[in-house]
Amino acid sequence: MLWYTFLTGLLIFVKLTSATHLTYSIETYSSVMTSLLSNYSSKIRPIKNQGGSLQMSIDLFLANINDISTTEQKMTTTGYLKVKWTDELLVWNSTTTGMYWMQFNQKDIWIPDVVVKNGLTAFKMMGGDFYYVYVYNDGAVYWYPYTVFETSCNLDVTYFPFDTQTCSVIIKSWSYSRWEVNFTIGSDIIGFNEFVPNSIWDLISYDATTDYTDSATDISFNLKLKRKPRYFVLNLILPIVFVSILNLIVFIIPADAGEKMGYSVTIFLTFAVFLTIVSAELPMNSDSTSILNIYLIIELTISIMGIIISSVQLRLNHRKPGKRIGAVFCKLVRAGRKMRCEKRKVNDSRQGCFSKPCRGAGDTRIIDVMACENSTKFHREEGVVEEEEDEIEWSDVASAIDFFSFWILLSVQVIVTTVLFSYAASN
Repeated sequence: MLWYTFLTGLLIFVKLTSATHLTYSIETYSSVMTSLLSNYSSKIRPIKNQGGSLQMSIDLFLANINDISTTEQKMTTTGYLKVKWTDELLVWNSTTTGMYWMQFNQKDIWIPDVVVKNGLTAFKMMGGDFYYVYVYNDGAVYWYPYTVFETSCNLDVTYFPFDTQTCSVIIKSWSYSRWEVNFTIGSDIIGFNEFVPNSIWDLISYDATTDYTDSATDISFNLKLKRKPRYFVLNLILPIVFVSILNLIVFIIPADAGEKMGYSVTIFLTFAVFLTIVSAELPMNSDSTSILNIYLIIELTISIMGIIISSVQLRLNHRKPGKRIGAVFCKLVRAGRKMRCEKRKVNDSRQGCFSKPCRGAGDTRIIDVMACENSTKFHREEGVVEEEEDEIEWSDVASAIDFFSFWILLSVQVIVTTVLFSYAASN
C-alpha cells in the first residue's frame, strides 16, 4: 500500500513537471520579448495590411447574477470576456526558442478599446494596466478582462412577481469601425464555468446576437430570466389576499356593535400600507402597470365602498322607529328574507330566524300600508293555512344591506382574485 501511494505521487509530480512550458532560460524569454517589442507600437492595429479589418471573437463567461433592480431598471452581473484575435507582429519560432506562449502586460501591446455600450457606471475601457494577456507563437492573443457589469435593462413589471425578463450586456469597440475591427461571436457564446445561481432569478435561456449599427459592430449577450415568486407569494401576495378576506367581515359585524366604522377604516389603511410596499418594489414609470398594483387598487375601492355602505347603514339603523320605511327598503328586506328562507308558518313549531312578529312604522296593532306595504296572505292547500307576516323595522333594513353587500362583494372578490392572479401566473 505504501509503495502504491509513493508511485502515484511520483506519477502526478512527473505529469505536472512535464505539463509546464518552463523548459527555457530567462535569457531566452527576455531576448524574445525584447525582440518582439523593439519595433512594436501599441497604438497601431497589429495587422500588416492596415487597410484590412482585424477579426476578433468575443465570449462572455458569467460568474454571478448579482442583482436585477426593478426600481432602477438595471442588471448587475459579474464575469469576464474572452477576447481572441491574431497579432501578426507577435510571432516567433517555437522550435528554436522552446516557447509556445508568453505573457505580455496589457499596456505593452495593442488592445481593443472594448466598452459596455449599455453600462450605467463610468464609461471606460475594459481591462487595466495590471492585466496580462496570453500570446501564442502563431500570434493568437487571448485577453480576459474581468469586471462587474452594471447594465440598463428595460423591465416589464406587468406580471410581477411572476414576470420573465430579458436583459443584455452589449459590447462594442468605441473608436474603431467594423472595417477596422470586426467583432464576432465566439464558439462558447456564454460560458458558466464558475457560475453561481441566483436566489431570486432563474436563468432559463441565453443567446448572443450581432447588431451592425451604422459603422460599428455590437455584440449583445442576452439573458432570459424568470423571477422565483415563492418569497413574494409568502410575504406579499398571501397577506394581501388574507386582508382582502377580512375586508368583507365588516358586513358580518352587527350595526349595533359600535366597531363597524373603526374596523372599515383599519382595513383601508392596511391596504394603503401594502400599496406603499408594492410601489417600493416597482419602477416609477407609466410604461407598464403591475397586476398586483391593480389588485390593490381594486381592494382599496372595495374598502372605500365598505366604508360608504357602513356609513349609510349606521345612519339607517339609528333612525327613529316611527319614521316611514320606503318601498325599496321593504322589497330589499323581503328579498333578503326569502334568500335566507326566513318564513313564519301557522300551526308549525318552526318559526324561522325570528320568533316574534316585527313591527312597522310605529303602530303595534294596525298595519300601515303606506309605511311598509305590509300584507297578510292566507293560502289554503290540503287543509293547511300558511300565514306570512311582513313587518319591518329599520334594523331589518340594516341587516338586509349587510347581507346583500357581503355576497355581492364576495363574488367580486373571488372573480377578481382568480382572474388576475391566474392570468399573472400563466404568463
